[in-house]
This record gives sequence, structure tokens and C-alpha cells, in this order.
Amino acid sequence: MSDFNIQVASNISGVSIHTLRAWEKRYQAVTPKRTETGRRVYSDDDIKKLKALNDLCSLGHSISSIANKEMNELQELLQKHGVTHSVEADTAVTTSNPALSKETLNHLLMALEGNRLDIISHELYNLRMTISPRELALEVISPLMGMVGKYSEEGRISIVQEHALSSIIKFHLGKFVFRSYEEKRKAGDLYIITTPENEYHEFGILLASLLCTHYGKNFFYLGPNLPAQSLAEAINSLGGNKIILGTSYSTCDTESPYLTNYINDVLSLIPKDVDLCVGGPGFFDTTKFQKKKNFNFFPTLNNLDLYLKNN
Repeated sequence: MSDFNIQVASNISGVSIHTLRAWEKRYQAVTPKRTETGRRVYSDDDIKKLKALNDLCSLGHSISSIANKEMNELQELLQKHGVTHSVEADTAVTTSNPALSKETLNHLLMALEGNRLDIISHELYNLRMTISPRELALEVISPLMGMVGKYSEEGRISIVQEHALSSIIKFHLGKFVFRSYEEKRKAGDLYIITTPENEYHEFGILLASLLCTHYGKNFFYLGPNLPAQSLAEAINSLGGNKIILGTSYSTCDTESPYLTNYINDVLSLIPKDVDLCVGGPGFFDTTKFQKKKNFNFFPTLNNLDLYLKNN
């Protein structure tokens, strides 16, 4: 049995050091041994439990309700969500398999219509292990979300089904995104990935993160809804030199100058050598930024893919 310090335990389990300590103090989720100098030492079993707890919290469970459950009980809960791998190390491949992607997309849509969320989760896990992050983003998740929107409009699935699917997809994409922080990257550009203030749709930036993972880019995923000033502060504190700003149809009102003003604010706050890459269908006055050397616009995910491939 191996022993790990708190930093390694945090990296493997995906639980931040601050959260890990809080879970120990408030809920006694795990009780690590101590060295003679008082430093925490975590066992394999401790890390397996932390990883399972982290997965369940990502799926919507509160830590207070699951912290004291035994490992077999946690596994049963995970299996109800179609997740059976929390104690295993995630390893992904970077190969392309278009036939598998197309076949699995059809399986996902059939499972969605049948409200079989466990099958959906299992299929997504298998994809994480068998195809590249790029193919997962471009060939599966992007067309899947397009079909989900169509099915919802046609009444073929309910809002509840749509939200449940969104939760499961975010869970699996999050696995890719946060695992990438543990991987050593080559020196180079650092991307800051977020959405504008009041923009809460994050599938676009999650898919952008998958593309960054595929191409070995260094990045920080800051999530949605970031004010311009906070984004500028993040650039300064993290040392980023590129921003990927995702938009959605929620910022597509042609009568509103909001997104135009937000982009203008960001460009005025960040250094001139920091590139701002805006993606998605959100509406803004593109002519206002045509002469900005550090401004790029990618209306589709494929446009962003080509940019990342060539830079």
C-alpha cells in the first residue's frame, strides 16, 4: 500500500487541498495517518474514497450526505448514475475513430429518447477512453447538443431530460478538463477560458478546453460569467497571453450592444500582447474590432480547432 502527501492526494483525487482539509475537519470523510512531524499521509483507500466523493459531488450530491458512507455504498451511488470507474485511473487515447464516434452518437440519441441516462453516462465514459478529446468535442458532443436542442423544440424530450443530460455531459467533460491540469505541458502560450459576465452557458468553453487538451495547450478553465475587470485581473495574476471567450445564442440579441461593449472593455483592460479569441454565435459589432491586431473571431468550433492546430 502506497502513502501519499496531501499535494499528491489532491492531484490524484481531483479534490483541492482546501476542500480536502474541510472535508476532513467538518465531515471526517477520511482520516489520514500522520507522520512524526504531523504531516498528513494518505493511503490508496483514502484516495479512492476521495475520488468517489468528488465524482458524486460533481453529479449533485452534497458532501454532508455522503461523507460517512462506506466505499461500497459510494460505488452503488455512482453506478446509479452510470459511473463505474471512480476508483480507477483515467487514461485516454488520442487516436481518431470516426465510425465509433458516429455509432456512439446514434446510441446516445436513442438512449436519450428512452430516458436511459445510465447508458448515456456509460457511453460517454467509453468514449473518453477510446477517442481523442478533439473527436469527442467535434464529432460527438457538439452534434449531440445540436440534436438535443432540436428534440426539445419538437417535444421529443422534456426539459427535465435535457437538464439531466447536460449535467452528465458536464461531469464527463469536466473529467477531461481537470485531469489536464495534472499533465505536464510544453512551454508556450497560456489560454484563459471563460464566458462574458451574465453568460452562463458553458458547453462552448468546455469543448474549447477539450481542443486545448488535444493540442497540448496550457490553459486555465475559469468557467462562465466573468466580469471584464475580473478577466483582466486573471490575466495579470495567472500570466496568460491568450483568452478564449465563449458566447451563445443568449447573447444573440441584435438590438443589444452588451457583448460589443464587453469585448471593448476587455480589450481596453488587457495588455496589447494578449490575444482575445471570441467564439460562438453571440451577436456583436465585428466591424468595431477588425483593426485590432490582438482580436480574433471564431464563429464555429471548427474555426477554433484550426486556429489551435496552427498556433
